[in-house]
Amino acid sequence: MDNLLKIAKQCLSIVETATLKDEEIKMWINAGIADLKRQGITASEDTKDSLIQSAIVMYVKANFGNVDIKEKELAQRTYSLLCANLGLSQEYLMKEESDSNA
Repeated sequence: MDNLLKIAKQCLSIVETATLKDEEIKMWINAGIADLKRQGITASEDTKDSLIQSAIVMYVKANFGNVDIKEKELAQRTYSLLCANLGLSQEYLMKEESDSNA
C-alpha cells in the first residue's frame, strides 16, 4: 500500500511527507482495487505491475478531492481504457474458481 500511496501522491501533486489526505487516498486506492476485481482483473495493494498501478492511480485521480473537473474526466477515461485493455488480456484476468479446481 505504501508504494501505491507514494505514487498516487506524486500524481496528485501532493508532497510525499504530507499526511493530511492519506486516509482519503488509501480509501480510493482500495476502491480502485475492488473495482478492478469486480471487473475480473487481478489487482492487489502490493502489486508491482505498472499497468495495474496506473489503473489504480487513474481511479484515485478520477475520484479524489476537489481537483480540476477536466483532469478528473481525463483520468476517468484513461482508467476506463486501461480496464478495457486489461480485460482483453488473459494475463490480467482473475482465474475462475472452476479453473482452479480443474
